[in-house]
Amino acid sequence: MAWRPTRFLIEGELDNTNPGKVTGWMRFNGLKETVRFELEGDFHRDIRGAAIRLSGGDCEEADKAPSFMYGFSLRQTGKVGDITAGLPPQDYVDYPYIEWYSQDNGRVVLELDASQITVVGRPIPAMESDPMSRQAQACNMAEFLAGMSAELGVPAVAVGAGAPLVSDPAFTHWVVLDTQIIGEAHSVEPDEAGQSFAFVRLFAMPEMAEFGNIESDRLRAKAGAPA
Repeated sequence: MAWRPTRFLIEGELDNTNPGKVTGWMRFNGLKETVRFELEGDFHRDIRGAAIRLSGGDCEEADKAPSFMYGFSLRQTGKVGDITAGLPPQDYVDYPYIEWYSQDNGRVVLELDASQITVVGRPIPAMESDPMSRQAQACNMAEFLAGMSAELGVPAVAVGAGAPLVSDPAFTHWVVLDTQIIGEAHSVEPDEAGQSFAFVRLFAMPEMAEFGNIESDRLRAKAGAPA
């Protein structure tokens, strides 16, 4: 479900001093060149507005690095996932967790020890920032699942605390309520009155899937799928 190159990390730095942007670089065993980052999004509140320096641990599998890192893009663009040093206020986990959704490589995750991260600069005071939206992160995961299921031609499912988040390549649209993805739809035919006729399946009631009318603004085309 994710590319996890933690054991091959040599060093790196990510910068969130520009709101809404994360830039930086990393070096990995198995790659001769430096990986550059240009991501959309922000760190969690514990380090938002600051930069972080990362250091890798001892690499005991350096001989496996070239094959593992093969195909890893040297220019990482896409969206920030959960990036935190695990410091108070802990809105996610209590250890350094670096996640992003790469346009070329899908979901990438680094899980580090506290000794492997250094905060550079002063983060924005936590009281002046909102916690990372879990709904926004669910949307990031949903788009990732949609791309993966479309590429493989099979359903992809992420099981969390709530109802399973499903992406079936037969379904071309997400059903959205208050920015939260609650289902899928296909065979969408919009009309001029702001309605669409579609086959709709809600995650909470999959047995009730059927054709019917739905407000068009509650439908969002999946990444890579026709609108």
